[in-house]
Amino acid sequence: MPASIDDIPMTAGIFERKPLKLIIFDFDGTLVDSRSLILESHRIVFSEFQLPAPSSADSLALVGKSLDVILTQLAGPSAPILEMVRAYDLLLPQLRADSAFAEKPFDGVGDLLAELSSASDTVLGLATGHRTDTIAPALAELRWTDFFKTIQAADTAPSKPHPAMLLQALAATGVIPEHAMFIGDTTFDMEMAQAAGLRSIGVGWGYHQTERLAATGAHRIVQSVDQLRDCIRTALSE
Repeated sequence: MPASIDDIPMTAGIFERKPLKLIIFDFDGTLVDSRSLILESHRIVFSEFQLPAPSSADSLALVGKSLDVILTQLAGPSAPILEMVRAYDLLLPQLRADSAFAEKPFDGVGDLLAELSSASDTVLGLATGHRTDTIAPALAELRWTDFFKTIQAADTAPSKPHPAMLLQALAATGVIPEHAMFIGDTTFDMEMAQAAGLRSIGVGWGYHQTERLAATGAHRIVQSVDQLRDCIRTALSE
């Protein structure tokens, strides 16, 4: 199965579309490493509710979906999901204040976002499994808030892989699917992009294996931020 930018041939009718007007990013696993934050929050909250903690593999396999969906799958439908979500809400600011658990940008991502956000005819968007009130502090801490013209979150759309987040981002910016791109690290991201009619790039440093990204519709897979920059530049120049 192809696993790198060089192994996946250009798909006719996908990367030839132009001009590229909107680039939408996933957050966890694509822009930031949130592995420690996710695993520690699961450990604490499941312990608080006297539930067996999920394995790291099970926890990370669901990253990208909305929190209530994740908890239902990990703890079961009979678990007190709403109470667990509230516990996460209280815990999240505490963990983010600890450098051992706070989200950490992948090397080069901040520079890439700054570069792309300065382009005169292309805007950036974000589509995340976080709610608006939990993604906003993270973006503010990273000083990324102004990079994104549209932010689609779990409280404004169904969970990934439903395409609503991307469709709402298109509507908010007045861009048609043929002129937009989505970049993510999970199969949920690739399926969402495919359902919305967007070209997609899968990143190889996140939570799902690249073979799975290719199998679920990624039109490109990149293994570094430099490769991602080159791929985006190619799309912008077409």
